[in-house]
Amino acid sequence: MFKKILRKDFVLCVALGANVNNADEWLKYADNQMRGDRSRGEMTMTIQTPNWTRTLEIDSDVEGKDLAISTINSPAKEKGIRTLRIENNMWNYFPKLKRKVAVSSSMLLASWMGSDFTNDDVLKSSSMSEDYHHKFLKDAKINGKDYRVIENTAKSNSKVMWPKIVTYADKSDCLPRLNQFFDKEDKLRRNLKFSDIKVFDGHKVPAHWEMRPEDDKTKHTIIYYKTMTFNPKFKSNHFTQKSLTE
Repeated sequence: MFKKILRKDFVLCVALGANVNNADEWLKYADNQMRGDRSRGEMTMTIQTPNWTRTLEIDSDVEGKDLAISTINSPAKEKGIRTLRIENNMWNYFPKLKRKVAVSSSMLLASWMGSDFTNDDVLKSSSMSEDYHHKFLKDAKINGKDYRVIENTAKSNSKVMWPKIVTYADKSDCLPRLNQFFDKEDKLRRNLKFSDIKVFDGHKVPAHWEMRPEDDKTKHTIIYYKTMTFNPKFKSNHFTQKSLTE
């Protein structure tokens, strides 16, 4: 449970009895709000490049860190394409070809459906609060607004794609407004901006996610969550290869 504590001209939400300067608590809260234990989301993904724009309608079901399945509902050309993850295994299914293709672990950072999001992003195979160590850096002010800055470094035993992520969290609700992703050479590779905070099924979630690669400023991808439900009841065979091809 979380409460809000008034501090001068802004509000901080912290865990009951937790240290206000505990970065772990901020990330746990954000993870619980945005992921929960299980979730079902309906979203649009708009891919913008200098030469073309494409929008996909997607359903995404996630259970914990190990199970996820997404289904494209439109446009007609991609309708029915599914992506399934079971632990460290991943498959894509293409209904028009009636073909199932395994995705190797080396492809987790590959683009999903030509977007700026990766396979790893779409299927939420990592948890910020569980897979990273956290510490506060110096606060930052962007466009006149104050943010807590949290450095997240991968734990030695975690199998994550990004060794370091820097989060800019809004002091009013502890939710991220920007994640910056760094590679093994500590080079900034991409920026994920969050906005349009909505309440879905009792959870505060940024509905608007905008990913921009650092090496190509001419393109970006936006995910917009239309609905989200938490703790839905999934069938026992929902996250299976049988469900993938049905």
